[in-house]
Amino acid sequence: MTSTPEPDVRSHPVVTGLVELLNELDPDGVLSVSVVGSAAASGLRPQSDLDVLVITRSSWSQGARRAMIDYLLRVSGARATVTPGRPVELTSLALRDVVPWRYPSTCDFLYGEWLRDDYLAGYVPQPAIDANLPVVVTSARDHALVVRGVPPRQLLDPVPEADLFQSLHDGLPSLQSNFAGDERNVLLTLARMVATLETGRIHPKDVAVEVILGSLDPDDRSTLTLAARGYRGEATDDWSTRADAAAETMRRLVARIEESRFTGSRD
Repeated sequence: MTSTPEPDVRSHPVVTGLVELLNELDPDGVLSVSVVGSAAASGLRPQSDLDVLVITRSSWSQGARRAMIDYLLRVSGARATVTPGRPVELTSLALRDVVPWRYPSTCDFLYGEWLRDDYLAGYVPQPAIDANLPVVVTSARDHALVVRGVPPRQLLDPVPEADLFQSLHDGLPSLQSNFAGDERNVLLTLARMVATLETGRIHPKDVAVEVILGSLDPDDRSTLTLAARGYRGEATDDWSTRADAAAETMRRLVARIEESRFTGSRD
């Protein structure tokens, strides 16, 4: 089975609904709304999130935060309360927090399905330092499908390579702590980190596996190939039966990333 990009993900009902809500909440404060990530770079994969980047003039109000959480709980992911579908990862940046660029930088608002239980318990995301922002900003500057406003590239400064590489190291503890139950995503994210450190480019997750595949031992090659095929909807990747192999691959990828801190990221 081959992956087929949606005709125009900008017209996805979740995206149009999100823009309508933003227009109600802060019509003059929204500078840019874009679909980013794999959808913008190479087309949505069957198991990929719908990544959306919002850039605003200033920080969201508490009312806007609660309204966005309520909306996304209804429409994001398999556990959505109204229209279950593709998981949404929404990142919102207040321009003053990221321009001029500095690292670490602050994410004004973040929604992701891995935090659904926290949202249901009353958690409302507040501005917070986010080690992943160099990846988000670099990727959005390279590839973005603009839904409203101007392209991110016109608003956001380039991220220095040193900050991008540092962020990959800084994000390791969080990834490792979330491994159980999210094996495919963590393995593919680690593969993308390795590929970025060794090529200086941010690749779609399944493409990153292809980039590093030749440098892997047979066991890790098999594990990451399965993860990439699951991501593309080509295979059912049941990690409960491969927990030990997945954990070993994770440990070796983490070691490879950590080693780059001392040996230099690229030749």
